[in-house]
Amino acid sequence: MKDKPAPVGRGSRRRRCGGLALACVAGFFLVANFDASFLDRSAAGDHPKTADQMYAPTYPDDGAASFGVIYAANGPFVRRAFESAAALGRGANATIFSDAAGVRACEKLHRAARRTRADRFGGVRCALANASATWGFRGAKLWAFTASPYAKTLYLDADAYPCASYAWLRGELSPALERYDVLATHSSMRRGFPHALHWLNAGVIAFDGRRREARRVFRAWLRNYEAQKNPITDQRLFNEAVLASDARAMALPPEFNCKSNYKSVRYGWLKVASPYLYRRVRKDWPCCQVESVGKCVVDHECRFPPASG
Repeated sequence: MKDKPAPVGRGSRRRRCGGLALACVAGFFLVANFDASFLDRSAAGDHPKTADQMYAPTYPDDGAASFGVIYAANGPFVRRAFESAAALGRGANATIFSDAAGVRACEKLHRAARRTRADRFGGVRCALANASATWGFRGAKLWAFTASPYAKTLYLDADAYPCASYAWLRGELSPALERYDVLATHSSMRRGFPHALHWLNAGVIAFDGRRREARRVFRAWLRNYEAQKNPITDQRLFNEAVLASDARAMALPPEFNCKSNYKSVRYGWLKVASPYLYRRVRKDWPCCQVESVGKCVVDHECRFPPASG
């Protein structure tokens, strides 16, 4: 008589059911968190240009005065601005506006850097912001827009790290500024504005200083800010100045203002549980890569990588 096959044990059936349930849960979370960029290989690399984007600047290139990057910083942020300017790479034109103490600190950093990497810092300048000391850093920031030494300018906050080189930024933004007067990224904060109107972020702004419409925006911005009794933020006034102007404004893609370590995006729960640990964790997040957009052009509030030669 043939032996009957042994019945499948109850434990083996449970393991199979458990594995199936686990696979279903994993599949659910994979679908629920699916990001279109997961299969988009270009998200982490260079995006090919369309025919509409393949245009060249028509302005005469007069060297150092044609395109540059400006910063405004006081106190400890002078070093941050200098490190950001250094990350632009060789051949960059950059000017850091600050108060008298900040200019001295900037020049000291400049002298120390030039002793070892003179070719990289030849185009970095330290300039005194002839602004009211009442408004501190923001007074210097808003005044810097009216005093840029370049025909076309990219402004970066001192805590914004350029992930792209100066040559790449110039090649992309210079032609775009032939078509628009002011370029800035969208901001997630839109208090006081209808949702149909975008709110521009005031931390990364490109503009054509040769155009009267752009100059009027920044003069109005500075004037309205100084008229406030207790000004807290400059971003709302920037948006009001843009919307009230005749300037041609355009939103930059999100890659131009990534926030890989932004306090309201990552570890918000940890800030409540342990503010100290929250600050420590934020410093350990690397720059230049954000899951939602891929490779960044500019990363805001990330941990700057060590400066390289």
